[in-house]
Amino acid sequence: MGKVLRVAIRRCVNAGVTILGIICLNYVLIRLMPGDPNLSFAPRNRQYIGLVEYNRQLFGLDKSPLDQFLIYLHNMFTLDWGLSYFYRAPVAEILFQDLSWTLLLVGTSTVITILIGMVVGSYAAAKRGKPFDLVSTGLGIFFYGMPIFWLAIVLQAAFSKTSPLSAYFSWWPVLPSQGRIDLPPFPQTWSWDWVHIGNALLHLILPALTLSLGTLAGISLVMRSSLIDAMTEDYVLTAKAKGLSDRQVLRRHIFPNGLPPMVSLIALDIAFVVGGAYQVEVVFNYKGIGWRTIDAIHNLDYPLLQFIVVIGGVAIVLANLVSDFILLALDPRIKVA
Repeated sequence: MGKVLRVAIRRCVNAGVTILGIICLNYVLIRLMPGDPNLSFAPRNRQYIGLVEYNRQLFGLDKSPLDQFLIYLHNMFTLDWGLSYFYRAPVAEILFQDLSWTLLLVGTSTVITILIGMVVGSYAAAKRGKPFDLVSTGLGIFFYGMPIFWLAIVLQAAFSKTSPLSAYFSWWPVLPSQGRIDLPPFPQTWSWDWVHIGNALLHLILPALTLSLGTLAGISLVMRSSLIDAMTEDYVLTAKAKGLSDRQVLRRHIFPNGLPPMVSLIALDIAFVVGGAYQVEVVFNYKGIGWRTIDAIHNLDYPLLQFIVVIGGVAIVLANLVSDFILLALDPRIKVA
């Protein structure tokens, strides 16, 4: 128990140091971006003399770099993230609304990817060398090498109203390819009723499908390889010699021992899913964190951009930390590492 606790504490300390490094490096890199946010104020407010200087004072841009950095750290740890340069609204208010939609997209895609990927990989390993294995492996490699933004554009064109498929096949579905929810008569404020929920889920299909296809291949291929490696171990031969069926051997011996590599891969895939969500949200005009990031870069909105980057970095670090704890429980060999 003492060794497990020491490993857990060491992993937590490493995660804390990594998060602190992300916070500091994030500030430096974003402030090195070319351009001056003050210039974005001037063209729209040229008729107001002195308004640009007022904006500099309002957003603290008239202070020294050190003072701005200390204010940034204070805002970071107090969750008072200041005002957006462009939207003139609290950053936390903007990001929490966008984050809820991105979590819906990423969470749906991750659940689909894990469930289907592990099932397909397990079945391909059990049917190694047979048609299902060959087809699933080929499709996995095909989708794994396809750029996520290109796949989004293809699906967007395939399920649009102007798609040739919908013209030739009356049963071919036409799915929303833009936005998170329909514009009026739907109000802009969210309401928890079945009409809003159903419409939001309908808009979620194509973005979630795009992200799922992009990450499904990696999960299924690694699951297949991990189980095939486990099939060659001596304990599998022993289990078969005892009279266990192939299904029992797979469920009781092969699958549990092939699972630990998948935990690390799923944690790493969260970074890929988050990165892919940026491209998918832009293509589908799905206004989440990814869409807001591109918008903040375009507008040189430092407060908005720097906290978006921190949220993404912290999420990836915490996902890997949780995967380490799960591995400690699944694989006893890691406890003495």
